[in-house]
Amino acid sequence: MARNCLIVYSSYTGNTEKVAERFGATFEKNGWVCDSVKIRKRADDILNPKFEINAYDFVCVGSGIRSHLPYNETLNVLRRLRLGTDPRYALRMRDETIPYITDPLPESPPPWNDASLIERHKRIVLGPDSPSAVVFVTYSGYEFGPKEAEPSLQLLELEIEHLGFECIGRFCCPGKFLNDPTPRTYHGDIRDRPNETDLLEAERFIEERLREIAGRPA
Repeated sequence: MARNCLIVYSSYTGNTEKVAERFGATFEKNGWVCDSVKIRKRADDILNPKFEINAYDFVCVGSGIRSHLPYNETLNVLRRLRLGTDPRYALRMRDETIPYITDPLPESPPPWNDASLIERHKRIVLGPDSPSAVVFVTYSGYEFGPKEAEPSLQLLELEIEHLGFECIGRFCCPGKFLNDPTPRTYHGDIRDRPNETDLLEAERFIEERLREIAGRPA
């Protein structure tokens, strides 16, 4: 029986989408059934995700980067899945909200008195029997290169592991940002990135992960 993969991502410029598409093609080449969902800044995308994440054997979560962090809509859909409710409940304690979700937020107890939330907090142990995941980002990295992708990769990994998926890999590559050759930056001219070399590396990355889990139970 074919295994099922889900690719969830946000992409403004098309950089991350190129990687997501190559990931999907690689899974399908290896006999997997692959669904791809692009998350946009829409209330329905966040509050009513078009997928059931626990129906998948492997999940890939990707995003572009703004101010060293993944796009908010990527994080918010993961928070929605983790909390089982409107992610604005979690954000309110930081005096934050989601401006494109305009429905009033129903009253609820503070988190330290919310029985349903308390029930969700328990130790999570991941291992070979857990479904697998990878996280991926595209970035400009003008000043420090790949180091600038690390906070986003770590945060996406933490969120997906809260959902019970063991993160077995992180992938990043440069992506076009400014319409300028930027010769003094870490990667130099990235106006054509991700290019075919980057996408072949993305393909190899998935091939390696699939070999890694080949012996695990379906």
